[in-house]
Amino acid sequence: MPKEYKIQNFESDTVAPEETLADSLGSYLKMEIPISGSVAQIICFLIISVLGFFLLYSFKLQVFQGKAFSEIAASNRTAVYKIPAVRGLILDRNGEVIAGSQPVFSLMAVTADLPEEKAAQNNLVRTLAEILSEPEENIANLFSKGKSQSVFFIKKGLTKEQALQIQNRFENGVYVLNNAERWYPDGQKFSGIVGYTGKISQKDLLEDDYYSINDRKGRAGIEESYESYLRGGHGRVFFDRVSKKYLVNDPVAGNSLTLNIDAKVQKNLYDSLGSVLRENGLKAASAVAQNPNTGEILGLVSFSSFDNNLLVGDLDEETYKKYFESRDRLVFNRAIGGKYNPGSTIKPLLALAGLFEGVITPDTTITDLAGYITIPNIYNPEIVYKYRDWKVQGTLKLKKALAQSSDIYFYSVGGGYGDIKGLGFEKLEKYFRQFFIDKILGIDIGGETAGFVPNEEWKLEKTGQPWFTGDTYNVSIGQGDLLVTPLWLSSYVSAIANGGVFYKPFMVKKISERSGDVVKEFSSEELGKLPFDVNTMQIVREGMREVVISGTAQLLNTLPFSVAAKTGTAEVGFKGGQLNSVFIAYAPFDNPEIAVSVVIENIGKKQGLAVLAAKSFLEIYFSNF
Repeated sequence: MPKEYKIQNFESDTVAPEETLADSLGSYLKMEIPISGSVAQIICFLIISVLGFFLLYSFKLQVFQGKAFSEIAASNRTAVYKIPAVRGLILDRNGEVIAGSQPVFSLMAVTADLPEEKAAQNNLVRTLAEILSEPEENIANLFSKGKSQSVFFIKKGLTKEQALQIQNRFENGVYVLNNAERWYPDGQKFSGIVGYTGKISQKDLLEDDYYSINDRKGRAGIEESYESYLRGGHGRVFFDRVSKKYLVNDPVAGNSLTLNIDAKVQKNLYDSLGSVLRENGLKAASAVAQNPNTGEILGLVSFSSFDNNLLVGDLDEETYKKYFESRDRLVFNRAIGGKYNPGSTIKPLLALAGLFEGVITPDTTITDLAGYITIPNIYNPEIVYKYRDWKVQGTLKLKKALAQSSDIYFYSVGGGYGDIKGLGFEKLEKYFRQFFIDKILGIDIGGETAGFVPNEEWKLEKTGQPWFTGDTYNVSIGQGDLLVTPLWLSSYVSAIANGGVFYKPFMVKKISERSGDVVKEFSSEELGKLPFDVNTMQIVREGMREVVISGTAQLLNTLPFSVAAKTGTAEVGFKGGQLNSVFIAYAPFDNPEIAVSVVIENIGKKQGLAVLAAKSFLEIYFSNF
């Protein structure tokens, strides 16, 4: 009788004996195979890998990112505010403060500490408005806008009395901070050099993670160029929401700058030029005083000037329009950014090039009996152009031509006339460029522009006309499209004074820590040397001395020291509707220690104004030194 088999009930905990042998005797042997060793290894590897991952990730969180998470955790308990550092001092060469800082009280609020009840909020707003003498509505609006921030300012520039009242009345929510604000002792007279500080823009925040929304940044002059040294390191205020106290980490003050600028020289230059402008009802002018032997800038002014103290705080609409939208361009630095025809001040350059190239000698003469020369049109000889002098000059040699500022003589040197072949414009262009007219000289404040040297290709592209002899005549007396800056004029006359070295103009002498330790020092840097020999340079210098002795700057001959100079009057615009007065000089003649350039705009019929300003400046300069 066949044996019967029954399906085992798996609910039973017992195992029948035959079941232990069923797998080995069954016909489905291949359906149940033992787990291989490799599979077990893979499973073990996966388990270890997962455990290792969690271990490494935990290590990363605790060790590498522990500080960051600690700060996040701390931020849940505290509110942190960056305190702007006290900006570094800006000093003149003798240690006089040109830009400093003065204490200022600021009122700020920590959003999490403000009362939540509406009545308490209204009471806080009402009390603050009363203490600050502000409309209640204004304070309420500040609170409404500030709620989206963890910390926000209510008011800067509190009086001491207001600060004390607030500290005595409130323990939480609003806090008085002692900070510093930029201060310029003689702002109006130094603003062209120092510049000013302005509010941080969204672009600044994106470009440099140093800044926070409450910082200020140098926006012009020394303040802008040396921002990274002056700004210092932030401090921090930690407001503890649990203890209702705050901890201050003091900021690190910025480095101090010592300039080459002499405060006495700067004030003298400003006053001398400003006086001439006021007496003649004029507004726009600039002047630069420079050490001709080093390139150090001793003084630099630009009119109309501005008071940089007025730009320290938040600007109202009226102030903004006055300084940044007015036609007077108050914050524009004409001394380094203005482009002008040099007028007759370019004639010493023509004399140097003419002598060096053998076009003239010191004894080369011209005779002017009519006050003009004529040039026929190259295409139609019946058309004749007149090129006038400012007066009938008679017979002139080189030194007298410089002294009397003869246009006809230098028409001849530049473009040729009669027996004088002339340099021709190609050589003139070469010398203009050797004198760095079309180059940025590299002064260490922003806003410098290069002058402009026209040529035939430029004119053809701009006007569709070729270069004529008349164009060469115009640039030979500093007219036409030849443009220079007042800074270039001072560097140019310095190169003549020192024997032919073009120095890079620079303002900062050294950078120091507040302790006095020097961080960086700056020294003279040569841009290049002019190719002229000592004899050639001396001939032209003697011609410039003759300008003062018997020529167009005889006003300076009354000074108790010797001056070499060159005057210039430049027509403005194509039709010459306005005139600029231009002047360059250095002194003493035999041992130069200062060079100066002056440009006064739109003088009308008032000749010699730049000479007047320079005389006043030099007279005071040498009486003080």
